[in-house]
Amino acid sequence: MVKRFREDPNGDESALGLCTAGKWVRGTSTLPKVFDQPNGSKLELVWKGRQPVGPRKHPNLFSESLGVLMATSRRFDWTKNWELQDVGDKEWLWDNIKDKWELDETRKEPTLALISGDEFRNKKSKWKRNFYTRYATYEERISHRPEQLSQQEWVQLIEFWDTPEHQAISKRNRANRAKQIAKHAAGRISFPQFEEIMSQEAGAPPSLGDLFVRTHTSSQTHDALDDQSREYIHKMKDLAGIDEHGTQLPLSDEIYREVMPPERHGRVRLKGRGVTPTSYFGSRLSSDNRVNDLESQLAEMQRVAQEKEEERRLEIEEIKRQAQEKDEQRRHEIDEMKRQLDARDVDMETRLMQKVANFAQMVSRRWCPCLEQARVPILSLQGLVRISLGTLLANIIVPYRPSPN
Repeated sequence: MVKRFREDPNGDESALGLCTAGKWVRGTSTLPKVFDQPNGSKLELVWKGRQPVGPRKHPNLFSESLGVLMATSRRFDWTKNWELQDVGDKEWLWDNIKDKWELDETRKEPTLALISGDEFRNKKSKWKRNFYTRYATYEERISHRPEQLSQQEWVQLIEFWDTPEHQAISKRNRANRAKQIAKHAAGRISFPQFEEIMSQEAGAPPSLGDLFVRTHTSSQTHDALDDQSREYIHKMKDLAGIDEHGTQLPLSDEIYREVMPPERHGRVRLKGRGVTPTSYFGSRLSSDNRVNDLESQLAEMQRVAQEKEEERRLEIEEIKRQAQEKDEQRRHEIDEMKRQLDARDVDMETRLMQKVANFAQMVSRRWCPCLEQARVPILSLQGLVRISLGTLLANIIVPYRPSPN
């Protein structure tokens, strides 16, 4: 573990870092267990369907090693979604990760799609929570940069998070998360990984009901984390009943599906990435569940359509805003060019008038008698400045040109 001292933004950090304004926390790990292996050595990875569930002691080691490669390679644009990253950079990621893990080509698609996409989002979410949201001003955020990002990458990410478009999306996502009333206690361990742990402990895979209770109950208080989860658990236990010895009977998959609301389109609770209701339940779905599934699909399609419509609206507004900024910038540039030209003209006119004034003084000193004979009045300095050099020469030199003999 790499440790670092994290300061408290509301406290004062002493010169030695020994005050109570901060605390020692886990820093950025370089995962030497993965990347400092001898040449030719690879770690074994346990899979459950399309998802890794091992190693047992460190279930997230595979996804974390993907995150280290992403952050340290300087190849990826953190202002874009994972789906928009360069295909060549994803191929580079696959080539490097399979040098450290036992992977065949059948694992390439889930690795570069679901697993890498989740890790990419998780890293950005962690950086935003610890280094952006924690501080209030742009200057504070700039001065607190994640170790894995360069200064340029961090500035680009801050400016991306500061845009009105991202702020609107972030606000909408916070509202959607607030609707998730059943909170789990799994932490960073995925539900398939929890299922694998319970399978090894009991010698058989757990039911969906038992998995729900395990992942939605605090290990310290042995109580559900929220009222909604508590209600689900009580209903399942009541339906399952107890045996003659007063022992709670198992919470079967049928009881779980009877208590829980319909699955969202394209997802199955407690099954993690890439598992859909059709692929998991198959023919076991009752007609009522099929109707509920279709209704959930329709609601999900409507929600996705609304989100896409909102994203398009925000994109159009951003394009308009950028166009207005460019027009305003062009106007400022034209005004500045005009100002510079006017200033140059004034400067040239001033210098020309100064030269004319100097010449007029010289002429008045040398040609004063001749001017008196020709009855040409001696002009004042102010008058000479206002006439052109050509007019002055015509009045002085031409009348006194000697006639040919």
